[in-house]
Amino acid sequence: MKKLFALIFLLLSFLNYAQLNHGKIYMWNEVSGANPDTIHAISFEKYKLDSLPKELWHFSNLTYLNLEKNQLSHLPNELASLVQLTELNISKNKFTFLPLIICQLPNLQKLNASRNRIGSIPNQISNCQHLQVIDFYDNIIEDFGTGIFSLVELKTLNIEGVMYGTNFADDLKRKLPNVNILLDPPCKCLN
Repeated sequence: MKKLFALIFLLLSFLNYAQLNHGKIYMWNEVSGANPDTIHAISFEKYKLDSLPKELWHFSNLTYLNLEKNQLSHLPNELASLVQLTELNISKNKFTFLPLIICQLPNLQKLNASRNRIGSIPNQISNCQHLQVIDFYDNIIEDFGTGIFSLVELKTLNIEGVMYGTNFADDLKRKLPNVNILLDPPCKCLN
């Protein structure tokens, strides 16, 4: 029950942060014909996309991009053109690795990559020095790399949904002492 409340709180904080800090969140079908310079937040939630429309890259002032609940397994290099992006949601897709192009978003503060099949975190995530919240809920991450440990602004890391050993959990907490780490109760059986 405690985990459920923590997860609900995390999800609500994502929603409230997005609406308060990015203004109106437009669905993709609402921005057709709009001046791209006036749009700061776009959602493709539940569009069942396996690729992103090339017109998206015209919206260079985006600070929020929601790609939740699609069929995406990769992101194009053009994503790097969205240098003002502070929040990216790629949850509930088909990613088996965290796309390296995300590591080229210099102002990214919140990353939700929950409920994918991500198995490792690239060392290049250290390029996202403004990351404060990372949600990897329900991913089978076996390789955390080293880059995540140099994110000095990181406040919350969610890796719930997969059980880790007590040794790993203790080591992670030691390496990230100032980070609120959300993880399932560790098991000695996995040491």
